[in-house]
Amino acid sequence: MQNEIEIKLIVSDEIEDVLNKLSKDQGVKLVTQAFELANIYFDTPDKKLRKWDMGLRIRVNDQHIEQTIKTAGQVIGGLHQRPEYNVDITQRTPQLDLFPQQIWPEDCDVSQLQKEIKPLFSTDFSRHGYMMIYPDGNVVEMVFDRGTISSDDKKVEICEVELELVKGKPELIFELANQLSKYSPCRFGIDSKAARGYRLAQGVTNQVVPLVMVQVSSDDSLEQAYVKTISHGLSHWQYHIELFIEQHDILALREVKNGLQLIIKANELYQDFFANNELKELTKSLFWLMDQLAFIDDLLRLEELLAEKGKAFKKLEQNKKIFSLLTQQRDNFPATQDIVTIFNSAKHSQLVSKLMQWLYFKPWLQQPKPSLEKFQKHSVCTQASSFLAQDWELVHKTLPYDEDLNYQDYLAQRLNLQYNMQVGICVGNLFDRKAQQRFRAPWLDIAYGIDLLLQFEPIKQLLRDEKIIDDDNISNWLERKQASLIHAMELSRKSALKSIPYWL
Repeated sequence: MQNEIEIKLIVSDEIEDVLNKLSKDQGVKLVTQAFELANIYFDTPDKKLRKWDMGLRIRVNDQHIEQTIKTAGQVIGGLHQRPEYNVDITQRTPQLDLFPQQIWPEDCDVSQLQKEIKPLFSTDFSRHGYMMIYPDGNVVEMVFDRGTISSDDKKVEICEVELELVKGKPELIFELANQLSKYSPCRFGIDSKAARGYRLAQGVTNQVVPLVMVQVSSDDSLEQAYVKTISHGLSHWQYHIELFIEQHDILALREVKNGLQLIIKANELYQDFFANNELKELTKSLFWLMDQLAFIDDLLRLEELLAEKGKAFKKLEQNKKIFSLLTQQRDNFPATQDIVTIFNSAKHSQLVSKLMQWLYFKPWLQQPKPSLEKFQKHSVCTQASSFLAQDWELVHKTLPYDEDLNYQDYLAQRLNLQYNMQVGICVGNLFDRKAQQRFRAPWLDIAYGIDLLLQFEPIKQLLRDEKIIDDDNISNWLERKQASLIHAMELSRKSALKSIPYWL
């Protein structure tokens, strides 16, 4: 068995010259090679191996045939760690009984499984390899793969670099990834070729998904809960970057922000368990990407306002002029390619790398024993209620029950409410699900109401800039919309503030 530690980078076609230069600049003994690889992936009709988080592959390299099975592993941002078993064979059909018996689930009948497996998809690519042997004995393999994934008549491209630690310090592959990002556009890849192949074979595409609760459990220490939360946010962020690049769905960008906000909130919640400033520096670096994506909410509201040819304001006499002016505003937002450039930039790659290293190397292990022992030995259950109560107290202060709130009051609390809701994402899984959903529902309604209030802000701005004439018809219409929304939000708020918190 081997335990792979590798980084996957999605790159551009022009990367090969950069790889040649980078490998020669390392001051290493360099062994290069180039060859063609044909790979066939197998599974049963009901995808048993996929359900077990296993991947079965036959690889053909010239006359050499090897079967490989990869078992359940871990992916952090773009760092892949998966136990794998390799066996040389003489034909292009897997022989499952050659793998160790202990890798299979207890109830698995290997002979029956052998009868059921069939080819599912193939990956065919040229591989350019650079084996770098460092003077101190460290060995890293850097490979560039270019080709296609095929299933029946469907195909997708492969264009990626893998950095695999053969021997030595994992820091090396992170350093190489950071250097590579400075020379050429790239980003960390979270999907293996096999994962992409399974989707292709099944004819499915990724969909935008809301940020769900972190799967923390009552047995988790504070450290385990923290690591799960940061990993959850990073995975959500990267998944939606790939979705946006593939499908240009701007709803995916809102989910990228949600993943970022979760990490920022988790760092705030757990900050007392870190003895130095490293956590603050890490959090500070995240705000660069938050700033780059700050326009997303405004763009989404504008898109909603323009939907169905401006149905929302169709009854206004000046609706055609309003529609034209708002369309011009929308066209001034960053273009899709501008956003893709950010995600492929060195700064973004290095930000992701910093988070991956934070989770992999766990630098907090070097802090003084009292802080570390509390972080590692105390259960997250001991802190979860206080995390939630602390934010709940802030809500009571900023949205007091005895006062009537207006438009400006709600807008002022928009970001606070967003971050407060993230606490429930961090630790809500420890509590009764139905009670949590009942408690959160009116607050979600209020957050949605604030978004609706802001949706009409572009029309207000047109009035302020005197780009449209206020004939009272528009301002009266806006006031009615605003009053109706605030009335509904006030009812939700009064109800929400009476609710018994689910963590009590």
